[in-house]
Amino acid sequence: VSRAGRKLFQDFSLRILPGENWVITGDNGSGKTLLLHLIAGTVHPSSGEVVHSFIQQGDWDHLYRQRAEKIHFVPTHWLSELVGSADGLFYQQRYYSVDNTRLPTARDAFGGDVEKLKALDFSERFDISGLLDVELTRLSNGQLKKVVILRQLVRNLPSLLLLDYPFDGLDAESQRDLSAFLDDISQRFSIQLILVDHGHSLPAVMNRKLHLHNFQIAASGEWEQAPAPVKYSPAKETPSRAVTNGSPVVEMQDLTIKYGNKTILANLNWRINAGERWALTGRNGSGKTTLFSLIYADHPMAYSQRVFLFGRRRGSGESIWDIKKRINYFGPEQIHFLDSKNLHLSGREYIRLQRKDPQRTNDLIEFFNAHAFADTPLRNLSSGQLQLVLLMNVFLDDKELLLLDEPFQYLDPATHERVTRYLNRYLREDITLVLITHDENDVRTWTQLRKRL
Repeated sequence: VSRAGRKLFQDFSLRILPGENWVITGDNGSGKTLLLHLIAGTVHPSSGEVVHSFIQQGDWDHLYRQRAEKIHFVPTHWLSELVGSADGLFYQQRYYSVDNTRLPTARDAFGGDVEKLKALDFSERFDISGLLDVELTRLSNGQLKKVVILRQLVRNLPSLLLLDYPFDGLDAESQRDLSAFLDDISQRFSIQLILVDHGHSLPAVMNRKLHLHNFQIAASGEWEQAPAPVKYSPAKETPSRAVTNGSPVVEMQDLTIKYGNKTILANLNWRINAGERWALTGRNGSGKTTLFSLIYADHPMAYSQRVFLFGRRRGSGESIWDIKKRINYFGPEQIHFLDSKNLHLSGREYIRLQRKDPQRTNDLIEFFNAHAFADTPLRNLSSGQLQLVLLMNVFLDDKELLLLDEPFQYLDPATHERVTRYLNRYLREDITLVLITHDENDVRTWTQLRKRL
């Protein structure tokens, strides 16, 4: 396979037998997602061939229809797959209604197939009936993932289901639900699974593993389920070090957020002092990202609630841009809503476009060992590489408050550890950090104080 003039997967051979369910692992940029595209038929090799025993040979149209029917690929960037047909969507529409614009709901994503959900009798643990009339932009990361997977399955049950990082962004209980769901459909409907993952507790049906390095097979063999992670027991909420400044950066008093008849948050009180390190945890859909939107001035309800930022109540005269100048924000929506005009830029060019400090950009690339892909166009980066570029862009500015929403998604373990090390080493003590995560190891690493929703 060749991309952007570079040869990948040279003389690459892989055989997958009936009944085998594969886990693909490897460093960011090692070829995991590209291999899924090859298997799905959405990328074609320049030499050699990909053969599926369950697809009959024929002309191109015949092969295309059979692949679409018998191979389902759930990509990493599922949100753009769902809302890509709705022009002009932007992530703040999770909270705003713009004019009379009707945003697509989960029901719309299923089209005429929504009644098939009941007929297929999927597990109650994957029931989305209560989400069908919710706008897609208001669903949490985990809720959207359920919609995407079920939408694929109700159209028709495939022979092969390919999943790219299906467990990233899910809370522990949702990860268990998804594992049980995949076990169920694999066994009941004889669906083979191939998924990319960095080491979660995976479905019991997974039985083969493939580890890639630089677009070649580094290891393969039987898959052995990793031991379950140590259950996290909240400790007494006492700061692990002295707070540099006792003044509040953020304060919420008796906060209540409702959408229609559904209450998301009720009577919440939360104070974040300067220099504190907070981990914000909770189930998918429990309101974590909503709290970030209140802080980062994207949520209109901040004006009707008692929300104070840097000592001033929202709506007391400061502009949104005055607030944003003091806050650095990173969230999963930034990948989904990346400006298409910038996709031709390299990672280095994209960062320099946003900032004027080339030396610090080079220092970040050096620290994160990103030389190999720093000059690759964004559109050709892997999910993990793109995640790291966006994080480096955030790290260039030292603002008073740093909000990181699921910053470790798609990162391989070594890069995950490197980001943690960077924050430990270079985050100034007077900068306040609030981090949304579902990883209990991150909770233990980062929290002086924690908020569980």
